Amino acid sequence: MFGKSIMTKQAATKTLYLAVVMLLMIGVGWYGHGWYDRASTSRGERRVTLKGFEYISPLVDVELPEGYSVRREPIPFKHTVEKYVDQLVKSGAVKDISVYFRDLSDGPWFGINEDVKYNAASMMKVSTMIAWLKRAEKDPSVLRRTFVFDEKAYDGPPQVVAPERTLKSGRSYTVDELLNYMMNFSDNKAMWLLHNDLHESELRVLLDSMDVTNDTTTGYNLITVHGYSGFLRVLYNASYLNKEMSERALKLMSYQEFPQGIVAGIPKGVKVASKYGVINDGVNRENVQLHEFGIVYHPNGPYILGILSRGNNLDVQANVLKTVSEMVYKSVLK
Repeated sequence: MFGKSIMTKQAATKTLYLAVVMLLMIGVGWYGHGWYDRASTSRGERRVTLKGFEYISPLVDVELPEGYSVRREPIPFKHTVEKYVDQLVKSGAVKDISVYFRDLSDGPWFGINEDVKYNAASMMKVSTMIAWLKRAEKDPSVLRRTFVFDEKAYDGPPQVVAPERTLKSGRSYTVDELLNYMMNFSDNKAMWLLHNDLHESELRVLLDSMDVTNDTTTGYNLITVHGYSGFLRVLYNASYLNKEMSERALKLMSYQEFPQGIVAGIPKGVKVASKYGVINDGVNRENVQLHEFGIVYHPNGPYILGILSRGNNLDVQANVLKTVSEMVYKSVLK
């Protein structure tokens, strides 16, 4: 009887020992998988800090490795969007297309063809807007400052898509009015007036602080879909501009008149703060670039969506923006 009891205890002890060993092995394996996953990711965690301080390093933004949230869950619909993008390029519908997505609730993101460079075109108006709002943080009266537009002196870039409203020669406009013209109607004339008054150092500090990559070696503002995303990430977090000015910036972007792009792919009534850009780099529109980047305030949580495209048909490219937007919106809805 006693021998049987001792054997039972030994068996139980052995079973317990094996269970502990198995749990340890599972734990080591899980940790090892996570470590390998993090180590093998193309982009590690990135932290963006505000420049220009000697004793402090204010944190502006943190970006986790691609595809993972703080819970380290992958974004399943990347492959669906990527397959659609590949089909577009193979069929010749577009020459290049890049997509960026980021869930603003806890940070998971993905990029498709994220290192391809494009001409930012009117999307760089966002940097001009932010620079003026940064000035207004220190002195709100700058928004009441006035400029007179002179058509004869204007030497800004041509407008591929004519704005619904534009500046009139000889008329005086406040900075606040010019910001509205520039962002709501993408008016190049308003941008020209505002941009010419900025110092190069202001824009350089702004781009560095917002983690925006802007290649100007060719004389154009060349950006990647990942490089441009810094504008939206930092505006949403109110970590470069203060809360009041960040809110003002995104509100200005929410009035944009471009119904053919991201907005076309989501239900009416859902708020979107975005900026589009279009430029023709060739003759007879054989090399047209159409882009849009924005924040979609989805009922399940806001997200950033950026789509940059190069092709030869604006209508086709606009439909691509709409389709990608619709695919992402429906995937987030699930």
